[in-house]
Amino acid sequence: MMKKLLCLCLFSLAFFLSISGCSSYKLEVQQGNAVSPEAVARLKPGMSKAEVTALLGTPLLQDSFQANRWDYVFYIRHAGKEKEHRDLVLIFNGNKLAKIKK
Repeated sequence: MMKKLLCLCLFSLAFFLSISGCSSYKLEVQQGNAVSPEAVARLKPGMSKAEVTALLGTPLLQDSFQANRWDYVFYIRHAGKEKEHRDLVLIFNGNKLAKIKK
């Protein structure tokens, strides 16, 4: 009986210590397209949509009302506070890249 009580106490202690450790952990959230500055530097007006997709990947946002606008958005939040935020907007004229907004 004493052995069972001791095991139960140790299990309970381990359980509560593991729960208290979880509450101090702060989650880091990354969302969007992590586009490197090197990749952005390689963008050139006149590139096709396929070439841009091969270089940067698919955009996070493609507006159905503005089919010629692609938005690459990236941010990191740690413990609910924004640490980094980057926006890249590409404007196309037909199938060709016309404008780059950083």
